[in-house]
Amino acid sequence: MTTPFDAPHSELAWMFLQSLCEGGDLDEGFTLLSDDFTYWSLITRISFDKQTFRRSIDVRKKFFEVTVDLLRCVNEGDTVVVEAEVFGSTDGIDYHSPFACFFETRDGLIVSMREYSDTRSAAAVLPPPGSAGYLSC
Repeated sequence: MTTPFDAPHSELAWMFLQSLCEGGDLDEGFTLLSDDFTYWSLITRISFDKQTFRRSIDVRKKFFEVTVDLLRCVNEGDTVVVEAEVFGSTDGIDYHSPFACFFETRDGLIVSMREYSDTRSAAAVLPPPGSAGYLSC
């Protein structure tokens, strides 16, 4: 997997984001996460552990695949911020959302990820809260 980054923490974050995308290797991506990894999203407003986040990605992939276009990446110490745009489509509905992800790293692994994205765009393509496919698995 090639990345546009020189800093190891930035490369780690970008490689993980790419693993979540169409054609990405989820198994490989999840090896980049610590055992105590946590994920939080503006969409659900709850924290997931590593296993729950994996299940949510598996569910999302049943509905639609995404691609990510990098806008910029800022790396400071163990913190990486990625600003990007995500694209996908399902059932004739196009999904396009700007987003920012904040990654915290430790000992060469990602320990947390916080995602801020367009909740209205997500609501148009994701199952409604409480349904079997909702991202709170």
